[in-house]
This record gives sequence, structure tokens and C-alpha cells, in this order.
Amino acid sequence: MILSMSGQGLLFLTTVAAGFAIGFVYDIFRIVRKTVPHSHLMVQVEDVLYWVAVSLLMFYFMLHRNYGEIRFFSIAGAALGMILYFYSVSVIVMKVSVAVIGFMQKVILAVVGILLAPFKWLVNIMGPPCRWLLRWMRVQAGGKSRYIKRRYREAFGKKV
Repeated sequence: MILSMSGQGLLFLTTVAAGFAIGFVYDIFRIVRKTVPHSHLMVQVEDVLYWVAVSLLMFYFMLHRNYGEIRFFSIAGAALGMILYFYSVSVIVMKVSVAVIGFMQKVILAVVGILLAPFKWLVNIMGPPCRWLLRWMRVQAGGKSRYIKRRYREAFGKKV
């Protein structure tokens, strides 16, 4: 189907916007990779799956908006949109996202620390009596702990 000049211009701008969106979605993958360690193989698998999904979505987009005709300017528009995104907004998105995620991790760790504080306090208070009780129970059961053996050696100077 023949598109008018305005239709072609609109299609070009739409593919530029689609390229911008493709770049943004890829940045989401990059943010996840920065916050959660990935193996080299996993990165490769994610990239292949991403580009297969993007290719299928662009094919559907071309089929729907361009009636199945592949035009050079529509492919160039998608590439231009990605380039514009990566050289303009991507740097800001990555820095802000990583900073926000790092801040959220610190907040979550602080909240968990506050919630676990009573248990740490309880362990610090109850730890020494419990250790003494365990040593005493071992001695009563006939087994001598390393602590008892060391004290015996210090007192009598011979092996147990």
C-alpha cells in the first residue's frame, strides 16, 4: 500500500518512538544485571531472548502499521530511536535507577536490623548462661568439653 508523505513521516516518528522503547526495556535488563549478579552464560541467554522478542514485536508492528511492507526508513527510525535513547536518556536512567535501588537496599537492611535487634539482644543476654549450662550438662553426662580439659591441664599439668 502506498503511504502519503505525512503517513510516512508519522510511521518514521512511530518507529523512532518504538526504538526509544526498545532501548528503555533493554536498560531494565541492564539495571537488573547491575543489582543481581549474572553469569556470562545467563547474560547471553537473556540477550538472545530479548532480541528474539524485540524482533517479533517489531515484525508485528510492521505488519500492523506498515501492512507488512518493510521499508528502510522504518528500520532506520527504530535504530535512530535506540541510538537517541542510549546517548541521551540512558545514562540518567541507569544512574538514577542504580542509586534508588542501592538506597532501597540500605533501607531494607536497616529495617531488618531494627526488627532483629531484640533477638540479638536476647542472644547476647542468654548466650553465656546457655553456654555454661551446656558445658555443665556435658560434664554431668560424662563427656568433658575442651574447656574442662584445658582447665584440668592448667590445674594439674597432665593430660586428661
